[in-house]
Amino acid sequence: MPFVVKSATHLKKHLQVLANLFATNVSQNTNSWRSLVPCLLLMASWCSAVVNASELNGRYIHSGSIIQDTKGFIWLASTNGLIRHDSENNIVFNNKNKDWPLPFNWINDISLLANDQLLLATETHRLWLFDTNSGKATELPADIHHNSVYQVTAHQGNYFLNVHYKLYQVDPRSSTTQVIANNVNINFLEHTQQYLYIGTDDGVFRVVGKTLEQIESGPISAMTAAADTLLIAKGEKLISLADKGRKQTTQLSATISALAHSQDKSSLLAIDVNGVISQFKLSNLAKVAHNYPNIKPARVEKLYQDNTGVLWVLSNHGIEKVMPSIATNIEKIFDVDINAMALAVHQEQLVIGSYGSGLHTLVEQSRLLPNNINDALTTKAKFITDLYSYQGNIYITTFDGLWRFDTEQQTLTRVPFHNNNLLLLAMRYQDHALYLATNANGLIKYDLRQKRIAYHIEAALLRSGEVLDILPLADNKLWVATSVGIDIVDADTNKVTHIKRFAESKVISLLAYQGKIFATTNGDGLFVFNLQGELLSHLAKNVVFGYMSFINDEIWISGRPGLYRLNPENYQLNMVANSEQYSFSKKQVLLNNKIYASHYGGILAVPLTNENTLNAKVYISKTIASGKAELLSRSINIESPNDIVTFELASLDFRAGQKKQFKYQINGGDWYDINGQQLTLTGLSSGEYHIEIMGTNSLGQWSNSRTYADINVAYPWYWHPHSRIIYAVLLTAIILLTAWLLYLRSRSISHIHRLLEEEINTNSQSTALIRRKLIKALASITSVEQATEKSNNRAIAQGETQRQNIKALLTECLDELASKNSHHEPSSLSGSSLSVALPYLVDHFHAQYHVLISLQLDIDDNQVDYAIQSAIYRIIFQAILAAVTNGNGGVFAIQIKQNNDKIWLKITDNEQSFSQFSSKINFDMAMYYIRQVANKFNATFHTYDNQEHGSEIIISIPLLKVSAHSYSQ
Repeated sequence: MPFVVKSATHLKKHLQVLANLFATNVSQNTNSWRSLVPCLLLMASWCSAVVNASELNGRYIHSGSIIQDTKGFIWLASTNGLIRHDSENNIVFNNKNKDWPLPFNWINDISLLANDQLLLATETHRLWLFDTNSGKATELPADIHHNSVYQVTAHQGNYFLNVHYKLYQVDPRSSTTQVIANNVNINFLEHTQQYLYIGTDDGVFRVVGKTLEQIESGPISAMTAAADTLLIAKGEKLISLADKGRKQTTQLSATISALAHSQDKSSLLAIDVNGVISQFKLSNLAKVAHNYPNIKPARVEKLYQDNTGVLWVLSNHGIEKVMPSIATNIEKIFDVDINAMALAVHQEQLVIGSYGSGLHTLVEQSRLLPNNINDALTTKAKFITDLYSYQGNIYITTFDGLWRFDTEQQTLTRVPFHNNNLLLLAMRYQDHALYLATNANGLIKYDLRQKRIAYHIEAALLRSGEVLDILPLADNKLWVATSVGIDIVDADTNKVTHIKRFAESKVISLLAYQGKIFATTNGDGLFVFNLQGELLSHLAKNVVFGYMSFINDEIWISGRPGLYRLNPENYQLNMVANSEQYSFSKKQVLLNNKIYASHYGGILAVPLTNENTLNAKVYISKTIASGKAELLSRSINIESPNDIVTFELASLDFRAGQKKQFKYQINGGDWYDINGQQLTLTGLSSGEYHIEIMGTNSLGQWSNSRTYADINVAYPWYWHPHSRIIYAVLLTAIILLTAWLLYLRSRSISHIHRLLEEEINTNSQSTALIRRKLIKALASITSVEQATEKSNNRAIAQGETQRQNIKALLTECLDELASKNSHHEPSSLSGSSLSVALPYLVDHFHAQYHVLISLQLDIDDNQVDYAIQSAIYRIIFQAILAAVTNGNGGVFAIQIKQNNDKIWLKITDNEQSFSQFSSKINFDMAMYYIRQVANKFNATFHTYDNQEHGSEIIISIPLLKVSAHSYSQ
């Protein structure tokens, strides 16, 4: 068998004990090897206890040091590494941990520093500093003579180490180490606010500088410190020593094995060699009452109380958690196969109906029942399923019908009614009547005042003849729990309504409260219905429940295991502390302000007080994001929605009880239940998520403590928030540009409409006015001619010549107006080529408008599509005509040449006639027409103006992208 020890000091201590026992046996029995047997057995048992240490959530641990950090996690030093315990799961930090590896395994002692840092005293690697938030460990420089550090503590900024018969002081600020004491075998290392103390086999010493001052002589069995007080257990004495020198002593009944101060440091907890736990006031060592049960005797190495009130006992039996309890267990075991018990209160006494042993009382010396009362019961009648006290009688349902015990006459008889030999399973009272549930024959209503059967709902009417419970309501309505579901029976009409099956397990018990029906099941939890049978809620899924009682505005429920209290208003379900170790069966009863609930090993008595809610701290104990693990929770950044994020959750309530429950919400949305203690999220779309998680304590009460996590899912590069800002800016710019272009277009169209309207109005009015005035002028000239016929000949001849000229001009004007410009302007090629049509156009402008035009044509007509030639001609015509009619231009130059598969057209003017052509709004019809022609042939269009050199138009028309058809007006 491998021999595992915690440290060299413990090995030496235990081997010394064994050696003494061995020497004693050998000296007394020198002639027999049998003298070795007790010693060997002791050694074997001790080794077995060390090797087979207690199982802490599935992991065997032997530990001699325990601490709780400020967050609430429990840390244990073990030979297998540093263990963090969160009440459900463990993380072991050692050289096999791939996420948070340590170069060592064996840890002898741990001490808590500020900021949740731990000092680790190792067996093989000296002194280390461990960060509980990150899981990282750093070796601290310590110039010591041995690799094994047995104990460590921090006091007044320095670290003190127990290293193989020496006491060292390490200054972390200067990284210096000095020896405080040599040749000292330290068993205990404690400190108060002012002093450091060591406990040895010779007594207790106070460390002053580099000297040891003895304050107590002789061996001690336990030592601890709280605030400014040192506590020492010596033999059957408990001693307290204050820093100011005050010393107090109290006598004990047994030797103390271990001491621990309470979390608030107001009291002292002690456990003696018999396993008895005691509590004392620190101020005066007065003994105070507590609710901790005693444990089996063991060799206790460490005693520790956590912030939930759990007392941790580290011994050679392993790790044991002892929890306070306000409930008292009364052991009651009958000589039967199944130790189930039905309870009833009669005359302020508790009556017990056993499952095979008949009637009994809680107090054996009670005079309520005669000694031979069970002799009157048949064998089957001794199997009692329910009891009810009514007017001096106790009614008893059994496997052999209904029985009645008359407490005045002290007689026990079967209730006389037809066929009263049925196997009865339950009984319910209402309005002076008992409702009896049978095993196979439906249900019976027995009238207690008339002492007869009121009615019998037979099995044929019900879904099943096996009735487990009956709930009578108003108007003769009955809710009946059968083996296959719930039936609602109208006892007046025998009409039966079957509630749709809602659970796989049997319904055990029914209870009514303010229009709601509560139903417990044997494995599917608890269901709530309205009076119409519609399901309202489902609580405590997968929990095995039994019978219920309504006591003091609460519903008490038997569970297997555990005793539960349900608030029917808000459905808050709590387990009674320390009841999880029992499996309960029947209904609970109230007696003397205590609830009595029977279980298969006795009866639990619970004071009728409201248990304080312990707001257990809820944490994300471990986070795994994309395969990378981290302690606790930080802001998580993942690359895509495909990444997986897993949160391991912990509610730091170390009391035994029901399984913790958790629920979560994302970004303030709805709350969702979490199955188990692990929340896994994936498929999150890009964005930021804030997660809030809440949990229950060990009694099932929801804690006010919450834990939080933030997840940032990266956006694709094209949909990053910055990219979306750019997209928004671009979209806004496009919208504004489009709006601006539409605005320009609307202005342009408005300008065209205005030009057309002005052209029409002006031309029509001007033409009519000119015609009228010309007619009057011609008429006046004619009348003048008639009046001057008698004048002298010379004057007449000269006047006649001028009149004839004026008359000719006026006649031409009238003819022009009359013809309405019906003569043909050379505005198109009309089938000709540019080389033929352009010279004619130049002559026309010269003759018609008296302007000078120079022409340079450097293209081959045969190489240019006719449509392009026609477009060039029309552009030249419209541009020069607009310049002549709207501007002051008189000298023009036309240049046409071919270069780089393009036709280049350049028209220049000696004035600023083409300057307005660059405007997008203020332009005339010629400019509009030129733009339309240029757009049709994908031509580029530019205008330039210069005060010294006039203005010009340059147009380039691609030859390769022209239309196949010719242009026509």
